[in-house]
Amino acid sequence: MNDKNPSKNKDDPLDSRISEPPRTFREVFSYLGPAFIFTAAQIGGGELITVPLLGAYFGMTGLFLVPLIAFIKIFGQYYLVQYGVIRGKTFLQTCWDKKWLRWMFFLLMGGCIIHSMLLAGLLGQTAGTINFLIPISVYFWIIIVTCIAFLIVFTRSYSLLEKTSTILLWLLISLIVIVAVLFWPSPEQWALGFTPQMPGGIKGLETTSGIETVAVLFVVLGAGFGPTVSFIWYAKDKKMGMYEATDKGYDIEPEDLTKEERRRLKGWRNVVLYQNVVSATILTIFSTFIWVAAAQTLHVGGYEPEGWTIIPQMVAIFTSTYGPWSGNLFILCGIFALFSSIIGPFYGFSRLWEEGFERFGIYNRYNIKKETVYRICLIMFTILPLFFIFIVSRPMWLFSIASMLTGPILGLLYITPIAISFLEMRKSAPELTPKRYWAIALAVLSGILMIVLSLLGLN
Repeated sequence: MNDKNPSKNKDDPLDSRISEPPRTFREVFSYLGPAFIFTAAQIGGGELITVPLLGAYFGMTGLFLVPLIAFIKIFGQYYLVQYGVIRGKTFLQTCWDKKWLRWMFFLLMGGCIIHSMLLAGLLGQTAGTINFLIPISVYFWIIIVTCIAFLIVFTRSYSLLEKTSTILLWLLISLIVIVAVLFWPSPEQWALGFTPQMPGGIKGLETTSGIETVAVLFVVLGAGFGPTVSFIWYAKDKKMGMYEATDKGYDIEPEDLTKEERRRLKGWRNVVLYQNVVSATILTIFSTFIWVAAAQTLHVGGYEPEGWTIIPQMVAIFTSTYGPWSGNLFILCGIFALFSSIIGPFYGFSRLWEEGFERFGIYNRYNIKKETVYRICLIMFTILPLFFIFIVSRPMWLFSIASMLTGPILGLLYITPIAISFLEMRKSAPELTPKRYWAIALAVLSGILMIVLSLLGLN
């Protein structure tokens, strides 16, 4: 055992290395911050761009895909985050420590750069939406949005990120419920929506077949690469489970855990599951309502939006139906959702690269602080989306291609931590190995689908 604080008694309940997990609803709610950041980071991607396009092109047909995808995919991210909460180290560190897995370490770091193309698409859509409300220049608003996101994340404050994302998320939910009520479908339309049917290609999404459309939707709806990778650092900064012990200076192997600590970690594992269920529920509600809004406006009117015009076209129809107040309501919803999807990955990617440089030994070789490296990485991840959107002025193409390229990496992230957890825990702490075999099956299925559909989409 490598215990950096040997003077502390690990069996002393007053000096515990791992706190008792939350039990009551109020206690669990206080730990939903990572789920709220994670959910807010997802909504502006698949939920506010891809989902309305499907509603616009197909009406209510295909709506059943939303809850199906959202709830299948939560188990992949669940086991990834659970791994860190049980082991006290991120999966990035594990990939480096196990030399045979080091190739995945570099895939994770490289995936952040690829995902910057998707962030470029989000920036383009955010700026296009704001420019519809205050017409100056799309590129002017791209710069303004980027600067605001940069300033929020520059502080490296998890608390500020959690508060900002939580406020944005609940504003979004409130707004989208009002929007859905305006265009509530009939029972027959709901029945059509949940009758399984295969969609076709979507010009606005730059897909040419149904399989490509489903591939993009599966990759971007719910847990995408950016939010999933970033979730690890939200849990770490929240000091959940073993991350608390790590923060106190302990370096604990599974065999060093006391019986009480193992019991507590099992409770923290449940907290991660609650977070993911809450996230999937919010995503399903939001995505369903935004699909309905597009189906009842754009599809009914025969509109098939492309490029920068998705949100503005919906706004115009809302305005013509109910007046300017409804259009402004929807455009605020769009701005908040898109913006919330940018700040989370900015933070998560910079933290990931900060830790990546730690594995390279940069902090031991040079007199440089982690916070400094974090901010340098943040500058890089702020500039990259700007580079992509100014060079390639096709936000939806950037959005789709980045989703396809990061999909295989994400699929591996859904599967690999489960196998690693079994290998590390089966002898020393078998009660902490992944349980719920039906959930493991769903996680593996979602990982395989992610890989296969992404590759099919690229073809």
